[in-house]
Amino acid sequence: MKKEYPLNKNIKNHLLLGITLCLWVFVFLFFAEPFDIHKFTTTEKLIFLPVYGVIQGICYCLPIWYQNKFKNSVWRVKNELIFIVLMIVVGFGINFLFYKNIVAYNEPDTYEYYHYFKWIYAPALAIILPFIIIGRYVMGKFFENEIKTDKKKIIIKGKGKYDLITLHMDELVFIHSSDNYVDVFFIEKNILKKKTLRETLSGLEKSFTFLMKTHRSFLINPNHFKQFKIENKKLYIDIGFGKKIPVSRNLQTSIKSKLPITTNK
Repeated sequence: MKKEYPLNKNIKNHLLLGITLCLWVFVFLFFAEPFDIHKFTTTEKLIFLPVYGVIQGICYCLPIWYQNKFKNSVWRVKNELIFIVLMIVVGFGINFLFYKNIVAYNEPDTYEYYHYFKWIYAPALAIILPFIIIGRYVMGKFFENEIKTDKKKIIIKGKGKYDLITLHMDELVFIHSSDNYVDVFFIEKNILKKKTLRETLSGLEKSFTFLMKTHRSFLINPNHFKQFKIENKKLYIDIGFGKKIPVSRNLQTSIKSKLPITTNK
């Protein structure tokens, strides 16, 4: 019960699910004709069944106030069960009132609470609940994946008004500094591109701790490390895209311990 459960915290997505539920209920009732709906005339179907669909959509959306309380906290299995129970209770009340006061108004031998729940509402739940449960779970998983993807995004800001780059961590290759400016090299559509920002290398090193300093003028993304190369007795890192990054003598031991795959050429 205390286990975390995937929840999509975007209200718009739940409203969309409510609208989809509304349409699905109408189409299902109209063509499948369960629960004595076959006794309705075509006119009655076109009047009552859309209302039933709207009711189901509203009954789904009303308990959203409860899940909205957990917008900034963890949603658990027990919370999901409470949401479902709230939806069922609200749905039963509204559906019964609509049936009693509109659909079967002044009709003899109508269902009372118990029989309406047993013969109409419970069978309807057996059809509707799987759609809702699966829909909410899929939306929750999709939302979680979006968050995980967003967490991999980084924003590199410079001191200038338009000095800004938004990209995924893996798209950043290396950064080269020159005085008070830095050249940020990143991948876009499999092409290495460069953007110059007014910022210091030390400032970026503090902000993005996953980067590795190999030289007083270079920070690299270790995910792009290919191999070590020695040229003219100097150590370089092959970072791909035909780029070789120098490694300072005083950093060589540390760098080699962090990048153990060493190929000297």
